[in-house]
Amino acid sequence: MSKPILILLAALLAAAAYVFYTKDASAPSADDAVVETPAAEAADATEAATGDEAEAAAEPLAADTVPEENSQAHLIEAFAYFSTFQSGYQAFGFGVDDAAAITKGVTQALADAEPSEAMIALIQSPEFQAFMQPRTEAAQAEAAAAQAEAQATAEAAAAEAGKENRAAGQAFIAALQEDAGVQSTESGLHYKILEPGEGDLPALTDTVLVHYKGTRIDGTPFDSSYDRGEPATFPLNGVVPGFGEGLTKIAAGGKIILYIPSELGYGNTPRPGGPIQPGDTLVFECELLEINPGS
Repeated sequence: MSKPILILLAALLAAAAYVFYTKDASAPSADDAVVETPAAEAADATEAATGDEAEAAAEPLAADTVPEENSQAHLIEAFAYFSTFQSGYQAFGFGVDDAAAITKGVTQALADAEPSEAMIALIQSPEFQAFMQPRTEAAQAEAAAAQAEAQATAEAAAAEAGKENRAAGQAFIAALQEDAGVQSTESGLHYKILEPGEGDLPALTDTVLVHYKGTRIDGTPFDSSYDRGEPATFPLNGVVPGFGEGLTKIAAGGKIILYIPSELGYGNTPRPGGPIQPGDTLVFECELLEINPGS
């Protein structure tokens, strides 16, 4: 059974109270609710309300049938009302014209102690799958479009928020030119070697053991192996580009300060909720303890 179908069936149960206010007849007994054959029930389940039934489903409740405000029935109605918005009915393309068929299914579900064999057979039938497939595909397409739109909106907002931080970072990097000990690479990384270390320099394919402290340019800390009390092991090609490139400038035992512009760090997409902000330039103080050559 596909997940969308299970969601839809769960939604029908959530909307159960709707039956008391859309049908004049009393709810059928369990015997009345038995489905004779899958084919017959498929015809009933897919049939839209027509004529007087459609009008009754679409009309608001008569004044004498509206439950007293804040009564139990009224609270159940409110629960059913808002559950319907979360049920997936609209996402699957169902509307007010389908209310009678939906109510019939809800009534039967309330009457049955567990899903009937007939209904299980019905939703597993080719007819039901053919009926639901285009609705499921349309719902998935709509959800994907909404997600893409939300992501684009978030990215645009992050880019806008990062402008000020990028400008501050560029000014910070420019001021480093006054320090003769600061060097730079073609990528835009700036660094200052405090101790060069001894031996071979690591390659980006190597794994290193390193102690480090990371801050924003205003001094706000965001990560520190010193605070954790133990160094960290990283593959140099598995970290942000500026960090990996920077550690290739010193050998084991070396110490270095890395000034990593946003485009070599986390850009406009740092970890949500963390201290690093979109567009941040980062400063790392690093101590390279050990180099493990890659294969």
